[in-house]
Amino acid sequence: MKAIHYTTGILLCLFFLTACSKSSDDVTPDTGTLEVNLDKAKILSLVNAARTKATTCGSNVKDPVAAIQWSDELAKAALDHSNDMQAKNYFSHTGQDGSSFGQRAKAAGYAGSPVGENIALGYRDEDAVMEGWLNSTGHCNNIMNGNANEIGIARSAEGNYWTMILGRTKK
Repeated sequence: MKAIHYTTGILLCLFFLTACSKSSDDVTPDTGTLEVNLDKAKILSLVNAARTKATTCGSNVKDPVAAIQWSDELAKAALDHSNDMQAKNYFSHTGQDGSSFGQRAKAAGYAGSPVGENIALGYRDEDAVMEGWLNSTGHCNNIMNGNANEIGIARSAEGNYWTMILGRTKK
């Protein structure tokens, strides 16, 4: 009789532990530790929502592609570029020092291959900048690039200069 109560108690404990555990839908994506002046989990969620469903870029329907992971190194390159554009009052994919996004990503320690960059100016929040990028054919194509498996996004410390850098690392 004691064995039945003991077994029942163990089964009840297992049931409650399982019932209280997080589902995969509750898992917060790993967005590193670098502060980038935006809601990293939200922007990553918006990017992956677009990537994992059919999305129209201009007049072309893009098939779904795999979700993308956060990279602090790409985010560092994005943050540095956003802050540089804001501080020096320019808006360009080419840095004032002549650097490309690929060079900036490598300088920030990114070991993979940078595959694209989106920049934006004047958007107030993550929803607005994503809407702007998705409504621009070239920017949308970058977001839907199936070769990319990592991303870093940042907004300038002051102002609204945004940079997204996509990259590919071997997993």
